[in-house]
Amino acid sequence: MARAYNRPWRYALAMLGMSVAGYMYQTYGTYYYTDKLYLPLSAIAVGNVFFTIWDAFNDPITGVLSDRTRTRWGRRKPWLMAAIPLFTLFSILFFSPPASLGSGAALAVYFTVFLMLTETAGTIANVNYHSLLPELFRDVGERNRANAIRQALQLVGMIVGVSLVPLIASALDYRLTAVLLGAASLALLLYSILGCKERLDFSQTPQPRLADSLKALAVNRNFWFVSVSHFFYQATSGLLLAGIPFFIKYALGLPDSGATFLSAAVFVTAIPAMWVWYKIINRIGALKTWRAALIWLGVSLIPMYFASALVTACLAGTMLGIGIAGITANLDMINSELIESDAERHGVRREATFFAGISFVTRISGVIRTGVFLMLSSLFGFVSGENPGDAPGTAARYMMTVFPIILMALSAAASFMVRFDKDIS
Repeated sequence: MARAYNRPWRYALAMLGMSVAGYMYQTYGTYYYTDKLYLPLSAIAVGNVFFTIWDAFNDPITGVLSDRTRTRWGRRKPWLMAAIPLFTLFSILFFSPPASLGSGAALAVYFTVFLMLTETAGTIANVNYHSLLPELFRDVGERNRANAIRQALQLVGMIVGVSLVPLIASALDYRLTAVLLGAASLALLLYSILGCKERLDFSQTPQPRLADSLKALAVNRNFWFVSVSHFFYQATSGLLLAGIPFFIKYALGLPDSGATFLSAAVFVTAIPAMWVWYKIINRIGALKTWRAALIWLGVSLIPMYFASALVTACLAGTMLGIGIAGITANLDMINSELIESDAERHGVRREATFFAGISFVTRISGVIRTGVFLMLSSLFGFVSGENPGDAPGTAARYMMTVFPIILMALSAAASFMVRFDKDIS
């Protein structure tokens, strides 16, 4: 039997590819449409509602179809090869609306359509890529090492897709920046996935039935508490990424380029912190480490609220980076334990169904972001860059810190309800 992904670095490069384009889209999409194109924040919120409804269907469908796929190339590779070019194309078009659309209903429709297309292609790519981890690395120690490389490269991708975008966009504009990063992502993703050789014995396992798979998720207590914890963390992460450019401009009164320094403080710190967290995982186990990281991130958000200059914001950002690294280091290890427990119980491999189920629950967190956007408009009168209201700085601080602190408290609480027969280390 050929060993799948016998080069962990090549496997991990796909995460770098997805992060480079994906984090530009996640971080600057709302800011670009609201502050640069003057699309009202309420229209952004409505677009997120439509996407969330659609996402309720495409995540579980993606997972079940992937688990049931049987080809000579494996279960995941055909889906990845189809989704990767579409994801990069749609992410470029997302930042390339025709000027003739103006800032009204036509632009809102364009935003919503390409939000849904980009997220759908991204869902297919992410579910299938993440589903490979427990399959390709059977030994827990080996899986931990492979995941460490993968998540470290994700942080490198975040530095490019978040920290460097303001500098690149100031020279090229957002459209050309999206083209540049999209091309880099496509090259990295294709190089990584073309090196994929999936395990043939996994493709020969029985095809899971849709009803059985949904039932397995529905009755799995740990699945729900893990997913709920991820849900609140994902909502926090989305607000933090979307909030950085708003915080820089409105709370600190700095030009867009300031986002480079704040985001760099977060993600550059996270890279060495990642390796420290992995040492802690090996010592006390992933479950305890995961809980500790969730608490750390929630507490570390408090100093950011009081930051009044770029230096103090960056110092607070380093604390955020440590927390983000700890959570990132644990997410897929926790998810993999769910999958292995289910496979041992039922004798069926359905990695994609579990990842899709978790992804579905976490992506509903878009409703939280929608609610926050609407509350910012209601409480502080923030409509768009053209009409930011009377207290845009306070609105930015609430977006970046107050709401995320509440969400992280809920995420940590849910993590303490998770119980494994044995902890992963």
